Amino acid sequence: MKRRWLIYVLVGIAFGVFDFYYQGFLPSSLGTIVHLILVLGVWLIPIVPIGLYEAKVSRSRFLPAWAGCLTWLTAVVFYYLYNAVKLAFLGVAGRPELHISQRHDPLFWENWKSVLQQDILGGIVEWSVVAIVGGLIIGYLAGWVYRRVAKVTPN
Repeated sequence: MKRRWLIYVLVGIAFGVFDFYYQGFLPSSLGTIVHLILVLGVWLIPIVPIGLYEAKVSRSRFLPAWAGCLTWLTAVVFYYLYNAVKLAFLGVAGRPELHISQRHDPLFWENWKSVLQQDILGGIVEWSVVAIVGGLIIGYLAGWVYRRVAKVTPN
């Protein structure tokens, strides 16, 4: 059981980093609704199979919901942590003052304090609510669909 939960965390990590780049590949010519569907809909890709799989192996009503929550929460955290790593070590053209090579600049740590508090931690807190509530709901629904289709009696 512990190994599959580790896999859910690893999927969340990989998806968080993937989503960081995915949004940049979407064409700007898309309509607002289509763009929104593609940005938010991609989040179903990791959670639906995980919810279905967890329902299959655990036969539980609630473990698919917790698996979905864990996966999405991990993805959100690593989306923002990857952003911090990219700013510090890979560099971003619009924010060169945050690159580690600028660490001797007198404002370096003040800049990082601001970015960490507002952008990184603020984003994690804001989207964690969505990840927890949405992950629980979508994970539960995926498990519910599996139980309905497979006619499984829950434990």
